[in-house]
Amino acid sequence: MLLSCDYSQVELRILAFYAEEETLRDAFREDRDVHTATAMRVFGVGEDELDAGLRSKAKMVNYGIAYGLTDFGLAERLNIPRGEAGEVIDRYFAEFTGVKTFIDSTIAQAKEAGEVRTMFGRRRLIPELRARNPQMRSLGERLAVNTIIQGTAADIMKLAMIGVRRALDDAGVRSRMVLTIHDELLVEGPASEMEGPDGVKAIVEREMVAPWTQDPPLKVEGGIGRTWVDAK
Repeated sequence: MLLSCDYSQVELRILAFYAEEETLRDAFREDRDVHTATAMRVFGVGEDELDAGLRSKAKMVNYGIAYGLTDFGLAERLNIPRGEAGEVIDRYFAEFTGVKTFIDSTIAQAKEAGEVRTMFGRRRLIPELRARNPQMRSLGERLAVNTIIQGTAADIMKLAMIGVRRALDDAGVRSRMVLTIHDELLVEGPASEMEGPDGVKAIVEREMVAPWTQDPPLKVEGGIGRTWVDAK
């Protein structure tokens, strides 16, 4: 059988931690839909007034804003006028000032040091920040923020893989890791080992969240099936 376990919105959770945004943290702590919570703040509406279009806009901004999403890019993705896209981004930063502060301070520190580090200390040099070409400097700014968020997520997965391997060995089971796909870990083993409080699924889910001890907590969702599609 195959066990597929993947992180739920790991990069947004890391962003919520770095930005110290309580609205995002609360949504994750209480296992609420973070895109709905964002839309309610950005557009000033209640949950009963929220439609799919507003949630879609909030979702796109949530995933893109920390990586340099512009009004032009948002307009293209949502098929809306550029002016409207700019207003959405402005509203987002007005409501989530912590995100704006995190982005600005990360870029400023990266320019001074010429590098950034993930939460676990992994370093990335960013020479683009000192380039003469303004487009290259803009790329460097995006890389600085992107590296901290995505790089920390990648570090978490690598540490989780070490923990899973050790835990499976300690449990004396036949199940083994076979593959990682971005924020997903795939394990193969006998069906008899998968379920239960001490089963492989519980072991993997526990070890995947173990490297992260910050707020908000991480969440891992696992599924079991004979094929990858079934496990998803």
